[in-house]
Amino acid sequence: YLFNYARIAGSPADSAVGFPTETNNHITVVRNGKFYIFETLHLPSKPSSVLSPREIMIQLERIKKMADDDNTNVPEVGILSTGQRDQAAKDRTTLFEAHFSNRAHMAKIESSIFVLCLDSTSPSTSEEFSRACWHGDGASRWFDKCFQLIVFANGRAGMNGEHSKMDATPTSRLCRFMIDEAQARDLPDFRNLNAEDLYECASALDKPKPLNFVTSKALDKAIADAHVYFKTTVEAHEMVPTEFKGYGKGLIKAFKMSPDAYVQMALQLAYYRKHGELVATYESAATRKYRHGRTETARSCSIESKAFCEAMDNPDMDLKARAAACRAAVARHAKYTAWAVDGQAVDRHLLGLRLIRKPEEPVPAIFSDPVFARSCRWRLSTSQISDDCFIAYGWGEVVPDGYGCAYMVKERELYFCVTSLQLGSREFGQHIVDALEDMRFMFEEVRKIEKAEAAQAALVAAALEAERAAAEATQRANQGDLEISTAVSTAAPALISRSPSPPAVSSPAPRTSLFFQKDDPVLRTALARNAMATAQEKYWSGIDDIAFDDTPTGSLGSLRIKAKPTSPTSSSANMSGMRSRSGSQQSGVRPRSDSGAQKRTFLAILMGEDSVLGRIRARRGTTSSNKSPLAP
Repeated sequence: YLFNYARIAGSPADSAVGFPTETNNHITVVRNGKFYIFETLHLPSKPSSVLSPREIMIQLERIKKMADDDNTNVPEVGILSTGQRDQAAKDRTTLFEAHFSNRAHMAKIESSIFVLCLDSTSPSTSEEFSRACWHGDGASRWFDKCFQLIVFANGRAGMNGEHSKMDATPTSRLCRFMIDEAQARDLPDFRNLNAEDLYECASALDKPKPLNFVTSKALDKAIADAHVYFKTTVEAHEMVPTEFKGYGKGLIKAFKMSPDAYVQMALQLAYYRKHGELVATYESAATRKYRHGRTETARSCSIESKAFCEAMDNPDMDLKARAAACRAAVARHAKYTAWAVDGQAVDRHLLGLRLIRKPEEPVPAIFSDPVFARSCRWRLSTSQISDDCFIAYGWGEVVPDGYGCAYMVKERELYFCVTSLQLGSREFGQHIVDALEDMRFMFEEVRKIEKAEAAQAALVAAALEAERAAAEATQRANQGDLEISTAVSTAAPALISRSPSPPAVSSPAPRTSLFFQKDDPVLRTALARNAMATAQEKYWSGIDDIAFDDTPTGSLGSLRIKAKPTSPTSSSANMSGMRSRSGSQQSGVRPRSDSGAQKRTFLAILMGEDSVLGRIRARRGTTSSNKSPLAP
């Protein structure tokens, strides 16, 4: 149905007609409301030889010059394809009655491979470009052809499709094929072709043929009325392209959700916020996996989508509950879409039952039920294509009080085109943007909450592990595995300092040092879990240096503690500490702390306990020296 096919206006219904490709190898070109045709094969000399790109360019240049130089008043028959279908059928009859040649000219248009529109306009904005592809001026189109390729004066291009026999998937694939072929082929620069080569090439080609329609008073009136109807219809419609640059399917996949189902829920939320209700929503699902398969309806409105929309604006629900409702709605829609693609949905099945009913048979009760009628009134009609070769995409609403909402899901951006009969399409587009931003904020915040909860769980586990290690160390000390010594090792310890450079010898800063035997298994385990340097930079508080005693004393792997003198009371301990620091400043010797609580704190830091630093800071100034900083 993509090539050599046309929709024929008729009464009581239109029909679709295909023409043999063996005998119809011409293309229809329209410019300034004038129609032309040219053959794509070298007939009759080489019937199987296709025109080269250079030869096609020559034919198009000829048509452009003929149309621009022709100042005659030619009837703009293209506008007749824009009218209401019953009126279009009458206008077709009027066209044929005006002159016998008009029927032959129309047959050439309808049997051609496709229609190429060479527009003289240069749309620049997204809305201008979208409207030019959607309807243009009405006269330089034939909207009953399945496929129209539109090229503008500024080099931009688009397409227009007749939907009754053709869907977006094959037409978008054709556009992608044309772009890929143009990039892959070594096409000549047509702007710098030699004039002699062009003349020699053109002399072997038949000139394009103009389709000179003959008018009449009745035909002139039909064309004038069609122009009025076209203008009224175009002005009654809103078309609002919306480019959302916030994020695309890359981030949605990072949220672990289907990008299409995610966007569908954003549309549901936008409609709910604008109108305060949800309605039957149509999304096209391709069934092309089956022979002659076209589409099935993926219904976006569901119990889960309603719960999600209500949750998003419910102040009593937290972010996690809202996110859970959204995930449930997205999962439900993704599942229904999978059913539709497999032909397991309901709408095409019910349509088939309606069509096979004979006129004399009674109408089944379900088809006269008002709920069924309401469920099939698509006040929100949606569909998507996702190809980076497109910058705009859209269509009109399917019911007078509804929206047409086309969208494209790209890697880093989303595109929407909202159309309606003055229902507030721009406001609806803004609601879509707000919904997308709210959903992103929700999932990112929930991800932070879940990460914090996971970190808290790891913190608790690390604290328990540190307490267990401390308990084992205490038990070993009671059993004689832990040796306490107050002597300072004569061997120079290897110090690791958080200071960028050691303090000057003349005025050493007061420091506190922890001493471990370097082969201690608990310490080695802690170091394996988290690099000591990272622990120093992130968590250091009150501990300035760590030293490893290279002189083993006691059994291998035991923890060697260098204890400092303590006083029986906290006040005397503080005074002793002050005297010790004063002495250190005078002699340059660094005091060492053998506090078991400090060692357990250090081990917990190395094992990844993120909140130790805060707890140490909170405990500064306390008079209790025997309470573990890991305690609540």
